[in-house]
Amino acid sequence: MIHVVCPNPALDRTLFLKTLEINGVSRAVSSKDLLGGKGFNVIRSFKVDDKNTPYIIHSFLGGYTGEYLQTLIQKDDVSSVITEINGTTRICSIIVDEDNKHAHLINEIGPSITSTEHQIFVNRLIESVNTGDFVLFSGSLPDGLGHDFYAKTIAILEKKGAKCILDSSGLSLAEGCKANPWLIKVNELEFFELLEQPLAKRDTDSVEEILSVLNTSSNFIVTLGGKGTIAKFGNSVYKVSLPKITVKNATASGDIFLGGLAKSLQNGEPIEKALQTASLFSLSNCLYWYPNIELTDVEHYQSQIKITNVGGTINEIITR
Repeated sequence: MIHVVCPNPALDRTLFLKTLEINGVSRAVSSKDLLGGKGFNVIRSFKVDDKNTPYIIHSFLGGYTGEYLQTLIQKDDVSSVITEINGTTRICSIIVDEDNKHAHLINEIGPSITSTEHQIFVNRLIESVNTGDFVLFSGSLPDGLGHDFYAKTIAILEKKGAKCILDSSGLSLAEGCKANPWLIKVNELEFFELLEQPLAKRDTDSVEEILSVLNTSSNFIVTLGGKGTIAKFGNSVYKVSLPKITVKNATASGDIFLGGLAKSLQNGEPIEKALQTASLFSLSNCLYWYPNIELTDVEHYQSQIKITNVGGTINEIITR
């Protein structure tokens, strides 16, 4: 079972404009509403094909926005445990300027969570997690949870035998890492900030060097955008190379990468295959203005994803 913890969900509303008129009136040609927040983007990878991926997403919802998202959850047949709150769930807007091929993101601040709502959420999560389950902690934290929310919850669940995966930023990431989750996923900037690396030494080559000698009990994944991914699992370090594509909007690609990875690992696939699947799902998402995965893209680019060991040995399973 995969549990996805999404403490700061949103209604993602994409507005499609011919042109964004600065200091003027812009009229949308069309719009699209989606379940949003990093955790809800993660589960898109679980629903992309016919493979049965058992999962539950745990989240807070409240207000008129929360009610609307509840209807989308039912419509999309999303397996969820929702803790209702007094506050109103945020709206995040993606404004697409089609003529200039730009996407502008505006993220609202989430609601404040009360101590009672917090405790109900944590109790439900702990009760539902069993030994061997994957638990993905994804995204920012709303007011009321505290920067140590991930760290405290990970510590409890790791003791239960769960495999916790952390994907956050800032203080919640730094504190969460102290609980030694099974896997930490960050982007390049977050990786250097986490390790307090001097600006002069922040380059892609140093990511590989640092990971090779990093003394930690956690596995690590560092996503590098179009430059691929570097991952350390146990004593093995892998470098993922991607084909060049024309990116429309990379929003949610890191979340979809994480979902694809967890999906493959849940299905018992080796880490090399999991990295390939994650990369393909993430790449497909970059080809659209809003979060989306198409199997035709996955099939087209499958042979173009290269996974290499640090020593330079290409894994034949995933490059042929």
